[in-house]
Amino acid sequence: MGYRHLSEIVGPLQPGGHEQAAAVTRTAVTDWAVDALRGIADGIRPLRAVQHPLGFTCLPVERAGRDGVCVHLWSPRIDRATPTTSPVHAHCWELTSYALFGQLDNRVMEVGDAREGVIPWASLADGRGLYRVLDVRTQKEADELVPTVRFVHCWPGQRQAVRAGDVYSVPAGVFHATDVPADTEAATVALGRLVPGAPDYSLGPPGAGPHQVRRRLCDADQTAAIARIILRHLTAAACPA
Repeated sequence: MGYRHLSEIVGPLQPGGHEQAAAVTRTAVTDWAVDALRGIADGIRPLRAVQHPLGFTCLPVERAGRDGVCVHLWSPRIDRATPTTSPVHAHCWELTSYALFGQLDNRVMEVGDAREGVIPWASLADGRGLYRVLDVRTQKEADELVPTVRFVHCWPGQRQAVRAGDVYSVPAGVFHATDVPADTEAATVALGRLVPGAPDYSLGPPGAGPHQVRRRLCDADQTAAIARIILRHLTAAACPA
């Protein structure tokens, strides 16, 4: 059971929407996560966690054609990759994300093309910083970030304060950024469906050059430990005090 099963459980969500899931949905998604993670924690399932360039850890539970299901973990107990860009990015796939525990802010970003004559590294008086759009070309173990000729200004738009049991969506090609409070833990189930032709972008400093960001693969012990962190949160929440 993967993308199709979870999509039916969560149900349709308005593009860019954010809502508290129904109790039956929360129970079903948590049960799915516990079942999927137990095999990983016990070392039965040959899956390896990946350190994502944006600073979280990804458990790629399913890849099936255009569809995928991952469990994402933000934790100060796990080594994190150091981002080479800003946290603002746009996926080439539709995202529906369910919060298993913790809290995070999902911020839809407003992005506008830079005016002619703006000097790189400058920022406007109203705080709209200048960025260069980088084309992200994902390979098996690394991302190739290629600068485009496009410069943009970016400023915060709609803020979604996401808590356990919430579900939110980000359409393909929409710039957003996710932030988890320092020294806290949070995990989500991320459902992704590839949209052919949609861009995969990241915003970097105006002087950013082409570079590669490797996705470090965790070993079996590290992967099991990551799964156990999430399981402890989920099983503790299910047990009455």
